[in-house]
Amino acid sequence: MQAQARISAPGLPEQTQAAPLWSGLGFRLAGLSLLVSLGQIAEVLVSPEVTRVPGTKRWVKGVANVRGTLLTVIDLAEYFGKPSVSASDKARLLVMHVGEFSTGLLVDEVFGLKHFDAERDRRDIAGLDNAVLMHVQAAYMQEGTLWGVFDLRSLTESLTFKHVAA
Repeated sequence: MQAQARISAPGLPEQTQAAPLWSGLGFRLAGLSLLVSLGQIAEVLVSPEVTRVPGTKRWVKGVANVRGTLLTVIDLAEYFGKPSVSASDKARLLVMHVGEFSTGLLVDEVFGLKHFDAERDRRDIAGLDNAVLMHVQAAYMQEGTLWGVFDLRSLTESLTFKHVAA
């Protein structure tokens, strides 16, 4: 009976290799759909009250007290020469922790986690002309939307980003 059961039993499902996924936090900035690696973002907040710091560039909105820690708030769109992030219900503050930087970046909207097939969805962005794209390291296409992978480490290494004095 045992031998007969083994013969007639259905086999195990075939093992298939799952496609590697890339996941990131999706956000909108100046009309662009962007992603950031989860390891570079500590949290997402509604924009807190900001105190202006005299003698800084216009894109430095000031400092905010976030749970007892002073956080520099940067209008990321304005930094790239785009219109300032509007104070809307959708605007958010991305708190980044990259190296020595703990900074809040104002963006137009946050979409949450996005997942991409790392091989099938990958696109070439060479030749696209936009100031933001110099910090985009890759891109993925999903449902007709091109999502650029924004590298915060590249941003923090930029001398113009480090030089906030007016």
